[in-house]
Amino acid sequence: MKGMKTIMNERDSTFILQVENVCKSFPGVKALDKVTIQVQRGVVHGIVGENGAGKSTLMKILSGVYTKDEGEIIFDGEIVEHTTPIQSLARGLSIIYQEFNLVNTMSVGENIFLGRFKEVKGMKGTHEKAKKLLEQIGCSIDTHTMVSELSVSQKQMVEIAKALSFHSKLIIMDEPSSSLTNDELKGLYKIINDLKKEGISIIYISHKLDEIFELCDTVTIMRDGSVVDTKPIAELEREEMITKMVGRTIEKEYPERPDCVGEKIFEIQNLNTKKLHDIHFSLHRGEILGLVGLVGAGRTEIIRAIFGADKVKGHEIWMSEKPTKIRDPRDAIAAGIALVPEDRKLQGLILSQSVETNIVLAVLKKYVKFGFLDKSVKKQIAEKHVEALTIKTPGIKTKVINLSGGNQQKCIVGRWMETKPEILIMDEPTRGIDVGAKYEIYLLMKKIVESGSSIILISSELPEVLNMSNRILTICDGKISGEFNPEEVSVQSIMERVLG
Repeated sequence: MKGMKTIMNERDSTFILQVENVCKSFPGVKALDKVTIQVQRGVVHGIVGENGAGKSTLMKILSGVYTKDEGEIIFDGEIVEHTTPIQSLARGLSIIYQEFNLVNTMSVGENIFLGRFKEVKGMKGTHEKAKKLLEQIGCSIDTHTMVSELSVSQKQMVEIAKALSFHSKLIIMDEPSSSLTNDELKGLYKIINDLKKEGISIIYISHKLDEIFELCDTVTIMRDGSVVDTKPIAELEREEMITKMVGRTIEKEYPERPDCVGEKIFEIQNLNTKKLHDIHFSLHRGEILGLVGLVGAGRTEIIRAIFGADKVKGHEIWMSEKPTKIRDPRDAIAAGIALVPEDRKLQGLILSQSVETNIVLAVLKKYVKFGFLDKSVKKQIAEKHVEALTIKTPGIKTKVINLSGGNQQKCIVGRWMETKPEILIMDEPTRGIDVGAKYEIYLLMKKIVESGSSIILISSELPEVLNMSNRILTICDGKISGEFNPEEVSVQSIMERVLG
C-alpha cells in the first residue's frame, strides 16, 4: 500500500501499533512532544489524561485527520508515512468519536456501508451484510431503521458494526460511555471483551477511572502533550494515576462535604406532566440536593419544569415561603433560579462567540442603554469571573469553543453567578471533564453554597452525588421513590429505589 513499508522484525509482531517519538505543533502550542506508545494485539489499552493532554491530537494523527511533524508510526508491522482517514480505515484502524459520525437521514444499513454500496452489491447486500455485523455484536436493530430514531447506545452499536465492516484490527473508542445508562454500559463491556477474544485491539479513552480499571489491560497516562507513564493496570493505584494525570497530588477526588444547610428557601408541590407524577420536595439555603435516577427516569424533566422550560399540567412553587409563578425561563431567572444544562455545547454556550460574550449573556439587557452596550462594564464582568473561577483562557476575547470542557463549564457558571441566583441547578456538571477539572468544579460548588446559594445536582455518577450532596432524592418512573442522607446510606439502598 502507498506510503507504507514492511518492517521485517519479529519483535514487532506482538504489537498492532507502535508510536515512536511523535511530535505535533500548532501555532503557539506544542500539542505532542516525543510521544511513544506501544499497543499489543488483542488487548484493551487505556489512555487517560486531562483535557489538553494530547489524547485527541494523537488519535487524529493515527486516524489520518492530522499529519505528524516528527516521529514514526508502525501499524500492523508496517511504517505509515502519510495517511488519510480512508486509508486508515482500509488498513484496519477505526475510530469511534464521542460525537458519532452518522447520517441521521439515512438507514442503519446505509450508514454502515456508506460509500461502499457497489462493493456489497447494492441495497440488498448492504442490509444483509449489515444485519450479520450487528448480530456479531449481539445487536438486533432493524437495518432499515433511520439513524435519527435510534437511542445513543444503539448509535454506538452502529458505529462498532461500521468499524467491523472494515475488518478493523484496532478500534479507538473516545469517551464511549458518556451518555450510556448502567445497563447499556454493561452491554458495551461485553462487546469490548468479545472483540478482545477475537484478537481485535481497543484503545479506550475515558475520564471515568472506574471504567479504566474495569476494562483495560494496560494504561498510558498523558500530560501536557507527553507520555508520563505506561503500566499494566494491575500495577497502578487510583491515587497514583490521578497524581500523574494532573501533575500534582489530589488527596481526595472530592473536597470535604459542605456543611452550611440553613432555612427552607424553595418548595414545589403537585408537579405533574406527561412524564412526572405528583413531585413534591423542598430545598434549603446552603444545601446541595442530589437527584439520582436512570436516564429517562425524569430527573432532567423535573429541573426543566422548575426552570419553566417545559409545559406542566400543574404545580405550586414557593420561594422563601412566598407563592411564585414560573411559566417560562424568564420567570425562573427573575425568581433567582439559574440552570447549567446537561449539554453545555448545544444548550449552554454560543461556541462561535467569545468567553466574554458567553459570560455576560444573562445580564446583557441590564447594560444596554439607548440601544448601545456598555463595553467597559461587559469587559469588567467577564474579567471578574475569569479571575474568580480561574478560567484558563488566553483572554476574554478567545472563542469559547477553544477552551477545555472544564473551562467551558466555568463560563456557564460565571454567567449565572452574575445574576446572583438563590438556586443554581447543575445538570451533569462534570460530564466529559477530566479528573483535575472535576475537582475544581466541586470546589466551586462548595464555594457557591457557602456563600448562601443552594444547588440542585443531577448526575449519572453516583459517587459524585454521594460525596457532594447533603441530601439525595431518588427518581423512578417519573416519581420520587426515596430520600436519603448520603452519609448514612449504602449504594445498594439507593440503587434499589432507583430501579423501583
